[in-house]
Amino acid sequence: MSKINFKLFKPFGSTMAKAELPNELIKDFLKDLNDIRQDPKKSETHAFGHKLAGQIYKEFLITPEVLIKWKKNFFDPIIKGYVETHYRDMPIERILIHSGWYVVQKPSDYNCCHTHTTPNNNPDLSCVGYLKFPKAMKDYKHSKQHHNTSGHIEFLEGTESIFNNANYLIQPLEKQYFLFPSNLRHTVYPFFSDNELDERISFSFNASVMFDSNNKQEKPTQEQ
Repeated sequence: MSKINFKLFKPFGSTMAKAELPNELIKDFLKDLNDIRQDPKKSETHAFGHKLAGQIYKEFLITPEVLIKWKKNFFDPIIKGYVETHYRDMPIERILIHSGWYVVQKPSDYNCCHTHTTPNNNPDLSCVGYLKFPKAMKDYKHSKQHHNTSGHIEFLEGTESIFNNANYLIQPLEKQYFLFPSNLRHTVYPFFSDNELDERISFSFNASVMFDSNNKQEKPTQEQ
């Protein structure tokens, strides 16, 4: 695997990371999703929408073997680079992915404002990766040119002022990958198309970072 290039940036207080998904990863993920959807038993055992907030057509768990392959070859190096930028003297012992899932979004589907943390589940980092877009996506019929949100994802943090932004609006593209803190609020706006069968396919997962227990420094908390 060649060197993985990624960019860290701060649209507001929290740091995010951005990278481009490898073609082979996209191929593996789309094949896995197709296999799940073609198999009634897998479609049932991999169904995951009942645990998620989105008003979305279908959501399925990523097959563990597929996720593990790319955890090692793509996701871990980016997570490691992200964490080491914040905690240079805290050796990482392990990166744990709790769950990963596909999102099959139809026209007018949306994901309300949410985080990836709950009282019983507090991962450190989450992500979104864009696998496939329909060719005929279009803007909402009443969209405003100066603030068009059709098909966008928006991250929200803090309070707007003349000194800082509180919103970061992204028009995602195929192959884009974003990593962000799990407690960072975000929402996904609907896309539109004349073909109601069109689908936009993405994936997400949650991850926790375990630091070396032999390190004498205090383990960082969620708020640090």
